[in-house]
Order: sequence, then structure tokens, then C-alpha cells
Amino acid sequence: MNREMRRASEKEGRRLQKLGWDEFQDVTEEAIKRHLTLNRDPLREKFPDKVYSNNKYIVQVFKYVERKGRKYTKFMIRRSDSEPIYSWQDMYRIKNEIFGEGVEAIQFFPKKSELVDVANLYWFWIELGEL
Repeated sequence: MNREMRRASEKEGRRLQKLGWDEFQDVTEEAIKRHLTLNRDPLREKFPDKVYSNNKYIVQVFKYVERKGRKYTKFMIRRSDSEPIYSWQDMYRIKNEIFGEGVEAIQFFPKKSELVDVANLYWFWIELGEL
């Protein structure tokens, strides 16, 4: 994504942030098409299994992620305008709306040697037995 496209995307995200909360929609196919258009490395295993979006947030879901011998569903939340998320209540609401009120999710803070900090993305893990 070039600078002009990123600025246009962020501008649209700022516009959407001003609207009220709307229902999450499954936008997986549109996200995959966009990824293929913008990236030269179209490896399917890098794609999320599901992508959900409303006017405020984008959620990417990666199923069957293994870490230290255990399997998880990993999901990422980001704002549509790429700004930081300051609302714990919003993240909790997203978890409940997409995965259910009876599911526990753990926010993941990696050790420094595994840190990738290039954007305002927030990662959560759900043990597969929970879903």
C-alpha cells in the first residue's frame, strides 16, 4: 500500500469512527481480494481464516495456531482509522459479539525477542477447547 492509499484509508476510517456502532459483517472474501491486489506475496497461509468489520473496528481471526504445544484461535483487533484503542469496553464487546459471552480471551504480550510493533494492533488468544 503506498502513502496515498494509506492516507485515503485512514481518512475513511476517521469518517467511520464518527458513526455509531454497527453490527459486525464477515468481510473475509473482500479482505483476501484486497490483500492479493496490494501484495506481491499472495501465500494463502498468511491470510486470516475470517475477517470481520464494522464502522469502528476490523477483526482478523486465525484458527488452529499452535504455540508451545497448545492450539489456539488467535485474533487481532484494530481501529478502522489505525489509531490506538483506549477502550477496554470496546475490546470486550468485540470478543462477546464475535466469539460469545462464554468464551475467555487472553491478551498476549510477547517477550521482547518476539515483539513485532509496527501498528496499533491488539492480539488475543482463545484456547481451542473454549470455542
